[in-house]
Amino acid sequence: MSTSFKLLVATSKALLLPELERRTQSSGEVVTEYAKAIRKLIKQVDSGRNWTEEQKIHSFTKGLKTDLSYALWHLLALKDNPTMDMAIELAQRIEDNQRMHLGSTLSVFAPAPVMASAPQMAATSFAAQTQDPNEQLIDRLTANLAQLLESLA
Repeated sequence: MSTSFKLLVATSKALLLPELERRTQSSGEVVTEYAKAIRKLIKQVDSGRNWTEEQKIHSFTKGLKTDLSYALWHLLALKDNPTMDMAIELAQRIEDNQRMHLGSTLSVFAPAPVMASAPQMAATSFAAQTQDPNEQLIDRLTANLAQLLESLA
């Protein structure tokens, strides 16, 4: 490889790194599209495949929508050796859950709802039987986190 070609490659990487640092999830852009763009930029910047999973995860999460990023970091903290693939999958699940709840921004740390009436409880019981697997995962993680915090108190 010639010196001028190496210089050209190094220059293009130097120009792409700030682009990666500035990249954020656009309004209306779904996680899969955003993740694809981030992966492409990481691949261009880190052609030698020297980046750690933590660096990749940081590059992905720093530009996510705030509510999504916040929820994702809390879930990733419960994982041993999180990977970029894991972060993307969890972000997609959170986003899907948000969409299922009429486009609202859903926080896994939202306050518990007020006690429901008997008909509402029956409806909730039926809904719990047909609950989305992503919601079940979040419920289990939240319960585990509550137990962990109780044991620390």
